[in-house]
This record gives sequence, structure tokens and C-alpha cells, in this order.
Amino acid sequence: MSTLPPSSLSESPPPLSFLTGSWYVTYSTLPMWKDNRNVRITYTELPPSNPAASSIPRLDDLVEYQPLASDKIKTVHGIDSPSGTDTRAWDWRGKGWLKVVSSHWEFVDWGRAGGGSGEGEGEGTSEGNEEEWAVVWFEKTIFTPEGIDIFVRGKEGLREETVREIKERLGGGRHKTMSEGLFEVTRN
Repeated sequence: MSTLPPSSLSESPPPLSFLTGSWYVTYSTLPMWKDNRNVRITYTELPPSNPAASSIPRLDDLVEYQPLASDKIKTVHGIDSPSGTDTRAWDWRGKGWLKVVSSHWEFVDWGRAGGGSGEGEGEGTSEGNEEEWAVVWFEKTIFTPEGIDIFVRGKEGLREETVREIKERLGGGRHKTMSEGLFEVTRN
């Protein structure tokens, strides 16, 4: 019996409150994550860049990770701006020396397993036994290939059943080939 609600994105994009906060990358196709662990992405809402853009959200995007053989924490920092009229698609621009790098990413699917549909519930934190998760597709950049990540709120990851159901859902769409290349990202 399925524990996941019907695809949330077919009905609406995730609310900003669902996106903000910290997420752990638990599965990915990005080769970089094979040599690293404890990948965490934190999205924090930023004030408008100018008064005329007051209704357009922007996010601080901080990626933190550790090499497999080191305790050093490395970071990648950027700013996300909506690519369209909602919170489904985003454009990332690096900060610092990465300011010349940009990327486009989109939510493929998102929700809460174990209850709820993910549509506007709560403030982006897990409640009880719910598992908040998101699947993100990212385009190819000069540094990375095109791919997908599965995010989850808790570092412990998702139940195997939830992961299997997410992969099945991905297998029915345009991300089928990429979903077959998903690997579990080390967390400890």
C-alpha cells in the first residue's frame, strides 16, 4: 500500500515555508557526492533586493559537506531566485569566487510520507512520524552533470519503502534514466 500522496507538483508548487530550513541530500546522481558525506543544504529567505521586487522571494543557499576521509566542512554558497512565477523552478548564482557560476534547478516532486500531502502544512519541519522529502532536478553546469537529488529533513534519511516509492514515481516520467543512477549519499 502506498504511503505517498499523489504527486504534489501536478497540483501546486511547494510553498516557500516548506522549502526554507535545512535539508539532507540522501540520494543523488551527482558524482561529487560519492566522495563526500553529510551533505546538507540550508535555504534561508532573504529580504527583497529592491523595493520594486518586494513580492519576489530570494533564498540564501548554503551547501555544507565533508570529504569521506576528513572532518573538515566545505561549503558552496549562492543565492536562489525564482525562475518563473512560483516556487517550483529556481536560478542559482554563486557567491564569492563562484559568482560567475549559475545553475537552474526545479522541484520534480515533494511531500510528506506517513501523512499529509505536503501542500501548505506546517512550517517545513517533520512532525511525529512524517518524513518531509523533495526531489530536485538540476541542469548541467560547467562543473556538474545534469542530475537529481532526493532531500529529506532528518539526517537519518527516509524509510526504504518511501525511497522505493519515490524511485517508482520518478521511473514513470522524464527522469527515469537519472533515477536508475541514484546512489545513497553517506551520512554519519
